[in-house]
Amino acid sequence: MDIYSSLMGILFFVLIFIPILLINNKLNKKRKRLINTLNEFAAQENKRVLEFDTWTDNSIIGMSTDKEYLFFIRDKNDYHTKLKIPVNQIKNCYTNQQKNNSKSVVLLELILEMEHQNENIRLEFFKADKNDFIMGEELRIAKKWVSKITEDFPKPRILLYNI
Repeated sequence: MDIYSSLMGILFFVLIFIPILLINNKLNKKRKRLINTLNEFAAQENKRVLEFDTWTDNSIIGMSTDKEYLFFIRDKNDYHTKLKIPVNQIKNCYTNQQKNNSKSVVLLELILEMEHQNENIRLEFFKADKNDFIMGEELRIAKKWVSKITEDFPKPRILLYNI
């Protein structure tokens, strides 16, 4: 009876954890491929990217080490983009969330207002569809990159005078 219980425990362990390990390994390979794509894209401008964030298995954002360029890659079924954006030409940066009637987020974008362009650059972080219907880390990552991009913006100066 003890051997039977032990064998059943081992069998359940294998049936539960082996698929999890295989799925995790597959996701890690996709992320490594995405990171390599980002590094190759940055190398075209003779830049290196040390800080980046990935979400899902098809999206990555990163900034060159000299903070000169922002790189964004998203390769999804209906949205394919690979952008190189000069940071010094960004006038403003913020997130945009669109919600449906039940107050669920259906679209999350990072909006970049550019100095010399009439149209904003929209970086899609999340779009609800049949495959992606629950937002994970996207909002946290988008807010992090808003603060990272805007941290070097000129700060308004407050002048105090002694009279």
